[in-house]
Amino acid sequence: MRELSLDQLRALVTVVELGSFSRAAERLHLSQSAVSLQIRELETRLGIRLVERLGKRAHASAAGIEVISHARALLEGARQVADTARRHRDGWLGRVRIGTGVSVLTYLLPPVLARLARTHRGLEIVLSVGTAVEMRRRLVDNDIDLGIIVAPVPERELRAEPLRSDPLYAVLPAAEKQAPRTITPAQFARHPLVIEGGTRMDEIALDWLRAGGIEPRPAMQVGNIEAIKQVVAAGLGAAVLSGDALLTAASRRGLVVRPLRPALRRDLLRVRRRDKPDDPALDTVCRAIDAALRTR
Repeated sequence: MRELSLDQLRALVTVVELGSFSRAAERLHLSQSAVSLQIRELETRLGIRLVERLGKRAHASAAGIEVISHARALLEGARQVADTARRHRDGWLGRVRIGTGVSVLTYLLPPVLARLARTHRGLEIVLSVGTAVEMRRRLVDNDIDLGIIVAPVPERELRAEPLRSDPLYAVLPAAEKQAPRTITPAQFARHPLVIEGGTRMDEIALDWLRAGGIEPRPAMQVGNIEAIKQVVAAGLGAAVLSGDALLTAASRRGLVVRPLRPALRRDLLRVRRRDKPDDPALDTVCRAIDAALRTR
């Protein structure tokens, strides 16, 4: 049998990870037909079916699951070889793949990343955005090196370090200027609920309402925090947001912000695999994030 192609293995892992040939093609910067050809050639070379379509999603076959477990190790080894060569050749510090949510990326990480860019020109940072569940899965799969995500982190393969615990607030339309100084679940439930959709923050807010005897029924899923604020300012509902999104007067324009009763917090964690080897680039990024974000 001819030597295996790392490009074909990468295509296999990406298709199964994303459940889609078209999304895999976007991530790999290839055409969908090129990705399909790589999978077919790999299946022909190995003599087994690796990918199966169930409905509109692509899934690994039983054999494919085992092949992928070995493929990830090969791809990681190839990345380390390339990184080592580049470090010696160019004085490059290394690459760090960070995964986080939209809120953290929008309101917390930019100053940290800008400082790293100024002080460590040999450092390359690759950012991925998604839900906490997605980022935890990608950490387990070693598809990213570091996660900045909201608790909890139940996976045994991952080690979580606390960064900060931020209070959450009720965000109401400007017409609610006479709202009580603190907002209970019953008071909050008088307004249609606006959420981002599928995030850990949504789960925290929904659990808070349920604990107060309110069965939440989200009226709108908006997709990002800035859009949520615009929807609330237009008088179309209320939301629960972290203080990061409400720090400036401009960020609160058209909104009434009140603490919640009982109080509610978001615990932000820095997460990596327990077996992740020491790496100068990753250690540099971790120290920078701790210095900027960790609550002492």
